[in-house]
Amino acid sequence: MNKSIIALAIAAALPVAAQADATISGSVKVAYASNANTMTTTAALSISSSEVLANGMTATASMNVLTGASGKASLAGDFGTLSMGTIDDDGAFQAGDIGGRVGDSSGTTTTNTTTDGMHYAGTVAGLSVAAQTNGTSTQASAVYDFNGLTIGFGTANAAADATNGVNAAMNTMGATYSFGDLSVKLGKSSADSQAVGSATYATTVGAIALSATASSAGTSSVSATYSLDGVSVTAKAASSAAGVTTNTVKASYTSGDLTLTANDANTVSAALDLGNADLTAKRDGGVTTLTYKVAF
Repeated sequence: MNKSIIALAIAAALPVAAQADATISGSVKVAYASNANTMTTTAALSISSSEVLANGMTATASMNVLTGASGKASLAGDFGTLSMGTIDDDGAFQAGDIGGRVGDSSGTTTTNTTTDGMHYAGTVAGLSVAAQTNGTSTQASAVYDFNGLTIGFGTANAAADATNGVNAAMNTMGATYSFGDLSVKLGKSSADSQAVGSATYATTVGAIALSATASSAGTSSVSATYSLDGVSVTAKAASSAAGVTTNTVKASYTSGDLTLTANDANTVSAALDLGNADLTAKRDGGVTTLTYKVAF
């Protein structure tokens, strides 16, 4: 469907409701690093608004004031949710990759890479579908859930990112099934020579949570977490497909608003939660970092 027609449809729906109130939120963070003896300041500011329209649909809009033209407008109803503006650049494809065969385009970061485009998502009778386009990469996915068995498919006609994740035209399909403490997963993308399966067993015995995973790709991991009275200790052993084994240990202690953490890589930190403000001290690799953040 033509983007301009959809945009006009959303605009036509907005006047039937009273003007919505806007919510302003943001944060200011100041950090000191001992290795460079410098201080850096970062800030975020966003405006958002949501209104239930007279026809029962919900219109929402949001924008990041300090990052240029980053913003999104959405319309949600029984038909699903249609969004235009700043969207996750591989969101529709990843929704169908339930076998976990294609990495996110954000790579190793925790923040989704974005693009300007149009995205739709909806669910009917256990079938969830998603589709999006930014004029370059058009993606679609379908996921069906039935009594614990989930089957998914995703496709993209072009790369969403030049390096990571959906970095070319590709397809993916997979299935997952859980019964009790055991869950199994099978997936294959167009980049795989064969399907890859894995099984995970997770259970809790008293204050100890145990988990073990093995994959047909040759990877495996075992972990145990002990949690009691604010203390948490996790030990994990993992083996790569190349046979390289890594062992890690991390621990944390929380008392009131104070949380202390440490790991076997000699990284230690102390974080104090002051409500809308957070104060953190961290020692990592011989570098001490002090951070103060205020959010509103």
